[in-house]
Amino acid sequence: MATALLGAATALSVSWLTFLVLMVSVWGAASGAAVGGLLAAYAACVVGAAALLAALAFLPPVRRMAPPRRWLLLSAVACPVPLTLAVVTWVNVG
Repeated sequence: MATALLGAATALSVSWLTFLVLMVSVWGAASGAAVGGLLAAYAACVVGAAALLAALAFLPPVRRMAPPRRWLLLSAVACPVPLTLAVVTWVNVG
């Protein structure tokens, strides 16, 4: 159950941050600003975080763990940063 809660919190946080970045990009593009750098930086952060999580998942000690424990570990590692950023942006934006 903890794995599902952490996974849902991570997914919702990343969804909120993606929505926010896309809305800022749309507003910036509508005003004539260049938004390619913002989108590229966000995409690089998401891809980099996914690559680090995949690298952690394929470490031999993690691969030897039982699947429920492994998913809990990966969910616990993935959750704090996007959740913190989502809460901070939610408080500051809304």
